[in-house]
Amino acid sequence: MNTTLSLESILHMLSGLSLSNRKWLAEHLVEPEELERSEQRKSDEKWLRELQALHYEGELSAEEKKRVLRESRHYGGREIRYNFVDED
Repeated sequence: MNTTLSLESILHMLSGLSLSNRKWLAEHLVEPEELERSEQRKSDEKWLRELQALHYEGELSAEEKKRVLRESRHYGGREIRYNFVDED
C-alpha cells in the first residue's frame, strides 16, 4: 500500500475544496513558530513604547533638552542650527 501523496494529487484535492474550506485551511496552515514570532514582536514593541514613556528622576524634559541643544550651537568650531519638527 502506497501512503505517499504526489504534489499533483494534493493540488487536485485542494482545487476541489470550496472557497471557505480553502480559506480555513490556509488560516490553519500557518506555522506556530511564525505566530510565536509575531506575538513576541508585538510584546517587544509594547515594551519599547513603555520604556520610551518612562521618565527618570532628574531627567530633563523634552523642552529642557531642546533649550540645552539651542544653547550649545557650537561644536568643533562650527555653528549648528537645528529647527525642531514641532517648531517653525
